[in-house]
Amino acid sequence: MKRLLLITAICMAAATGVSAKGGLTVGQRLGDQDTIIIRMANGAKMTLLLQNKEQLKAFQHYSLDSLMRKLNLYVLQVDSLEQSSTNMNSNEMTVTFSSSDSTSDDGSEQVTVTVQESGDKSGNKEHHEIRINKTFKIDVDVEENGGNTKVNVNVPDKTERDSIRVAEEHYKPTRFNFDIDLGLNNFVNSDIDNLVDLKPLGSRYVSLNLHLNSQIGGRKSPLHLVSGLEFSFNNYMFDDNVIVQNIDNYTYFSNTSEINYEKSKLTHSAVNIPLMPVLQFKRENGKDGFIIGAGGFVGYGLGSHVKLKYDESGKTQKDKIRDNYNLSDFQYGLEGVVGYGSVNLFVKYNMNDLFKDNRGPQVNVISFGLRLLE
Repeated sequence: MKRLLLITAICMAAATGVSAKGGLTVGQRLGDQDTIIIRMANGAKMTLLLQNKEQLKAFQHYSLDSLMRKLNLYVLQVDSLEQSSTNMNSNEMTVTFSSSDSTSDDGSEQVTVTVQESGDKSGNKEHHEIRINKTFKIDVDVEENGGNTKVNVNVPDKTERDSIRVAEEHYKPTRFNFDIDLGLNNFVNSDIDNLVDLKPLGSRYVSLNLHLNSQIGGRKSPLHLVSGLEFSFNNYMFDDNVIVQNIDNYTYFSNTSEINYEKSKLTHSAVNIPLMPVLQFKRENGKDGFIIGAGGFVGYGLGSHVKLKYDESGKTQKDKIRDNYNLSDFQYGLEGVVGYGSVNLFVKYNMNDLFKDNRGPQVNVISFGLRLLE
């Protein structure tokens, strides 16, 4: 009995799958119409659905041979279906419906139906997942209670079918994403801590990221590999009238009392290439869920300058002094990201010294903040 019910469900799935390929459903085509039932000698019945008398008159000119050719377009491969239905102990079976319409452009059409079943240990409940051409899914639940058998068929509506088909057609394992890092910089492992204090809100970190996000293991896998390009801008704003100077190819930090500096900061930019494995999980509604990742980066410095702002003779002066300030050309380090939904936090630690060896004080930089997604 259950096999017969399942076969019926598969036929329903095939009919639904064919309509999902582009045409209207049966209910959408019929609407409110008059019905004429013709009973034949062998017990078969022919049902005519007519909208008016003119259609009935026109039917007498219709060739029954042509009608039968149309009915034979979709032929169920009965042997394959019977063989699959007798092997119900397997967890999955596939049945192919084919057509051979000589008047069509391609000459043939196939609809593949795959059934995957599961159930409880008692054997009273079974769940069958029917997939049509990998883009359309129907759930069939069979429950036996005594001598009664209950079958529940869950067919997605047109909106769900369209969304499934669009998602399947537009799936790409590798995509470009644009995001922005906004955060703060701080000095760590520094031998100038007794001299230099950074202004927290003035020591900003900004990075414009063009990330290449590759999904590893298929569309349902949470594992991604993130690479791409990051254009970073680091600001270090000093407190207590500290200025930076390049004297004889060595970078000095000094505290001066001659001028009261309203702003004194060192700025440098770089281009980085990250390589970071990331786990990105989805929520039940398909939106982004929990994300966590960690990896490394390498980069190269693009430019640097010092900006000073102060008052002189009652007038505001702004000096912008371009120099390399003996900053390291190459940089490398570790970075990570953690978040949920559209709220992600990042941290980046430069393992290289900020200044070249024996050309400045020893100091490393850590950056952290908020990552704004596209």
